[in-house]
Amino acid sequence: MNNNSIAAVLLVIIILLGSPIVTARPAYLEAYNQQYDIEDTKLDACLNCHISSNGGGPRNPYGMAYGGSDRDFASIESLDSDGDGFTNLEEINALTFPGDPADYPQTASEVPSETGVNETDPTDRDTENTSAPVNEGQGQETTEGPVNDSASEQQSPGFGIILAIAGILSAIHFKRKG
Repeated sequence: MNNNSIAAVLLVIIILLGSPIVTARPAYLEAYNQQYDIEDTKLDACLNCHISSNGGGPRNPYGMAYGGSDRDFASIESLDSDGDGFTNLEEINALTFPGDPADYPQTASEVPSETGVNETDPTDRDTENTSAPVNEGQGQETTEGPVNDSASEQQSPGFGIILAIAGILSAIHFKRKG
């Protein structure tokens, strides 16, 4: 095999390795981002519909529901695709994956209280205003977002770029040598 053939084979390999990088943001994810305004959040990922963080391959329950709905997000909002007790829309609004039963919105009972217990004593009143407890505001629980961030485990496309650059440099080397 001559150097030109080797360079051609390496170039084909580079193109094949680099192609997933080019398609890292398919049209479906773009449509999802536009529908729910989740760009730059953990939901801005292939894990919404796929089991693999790289996308492609098998779909999770939400991805299957989306495919079965003729790719209509609104028609599956009221479903609980992953069976965790929350609708797909509730999960998306809470920035949790609607296709992952282990990733669901936290309920008030799951959010740790800052004070440990709500200790409002009805006899402990402000002297100026007898209708308001002194520790007003304590014990109020808010849900700021999910704790589970499984999307942060996504692989970076940087490795593919390194392979592509190495392949290009090898092809140039063989081309100059031959």
